[in-house]
Amino acid sequence: MRKSQRMYLFNFIFIIICVLMLFGGNGTDINKTIEPLTIHQKSKASSQESKSSFETSVIQKLKNKQPVTIVAYGDSITWGYGRDATRGNVRQVKNPYPKVLEKELRKKYGYNNITVINKGHPGWTSIQALENIEEEVLIFSPDLVISMFGINDARGHNKYSPNALPVLIDQYKENNRQLLQMIKEKGIEVVIISSTTITSKKNNANKTQIHYTNTIKTLAQEEKVKYVNGTDIPIKGNLSDGIHFKGDQYALIADKIMVDIFGTY
Repeated sequence: MRKSQRMYLFNFIFIIICVLMLFGGNGTDINKTIEPLTIHQKSKASSQESKSSFETSVIQKLKNKQPVTIVAYGDSITWGYGRDATRGNVRQVKNPYPKVLEKELRKKYGYNNITVINKGHPGWTSIQALENIEEEVLIFSPDLVISMFGINDARGHNKYSPNALPVLIDQYKENNRQLLQMIKEKGIEVVIISSTTITSKKNNANKTQIHYTNTIKTLAQEEKVKYVNGTDIPIKGNLSDGIHFKGDQYALIADKIMVDIFGTY
């Protein structure tokens, strides 16, 4: 009887050990199987997200020779303000910077389905820029917006700024902040350029302009958008009236954008 009980106990213990070994082994195998699968899935998701972001960038579209639309939004500098040498009539120069930029991009990337829309308006401040963003920019569903306002904010304008006085710095910053946010909300890339240097003394703009430049640079950092320093563009011998460039010199703006944004040296 005692021998039978011992055998029973031995068999029971043996079975328990076998069961533990069986399930313990499978558990280890399962963990080994699941862990690499989980890592692989995370890696795949991360790769897809990175790929999606990369493929939707303007630079990648240009490299892939996809259609690209860019809106150049700004004041008379963007429009290409000039005056007829004989009659003194205001006119648009033959090659404003958006037109030059389009030519340079087509040459660099080797195809013609690149469009740069000129939405410059002489006299406009950041006030009009914000008020008209829908019909002037967003309606085109562009891939990129290049925004440059500030000269008329600093000088004041008889038609477009309150009482022809400069737009207050805080308002200038807030106008541009809302402008940038509205563009980014549509999934559109944006570059902001500080205004080019002026020598005009109206409302001391030649001295106060630096504050508008510093403000727009800070805003670009806060909103995490690409920034181009317009004051780097040389003006010596290039301005016709202390504000606007001589006809062919507007190309200097396009050249600066090509270097800073599209990596052309």
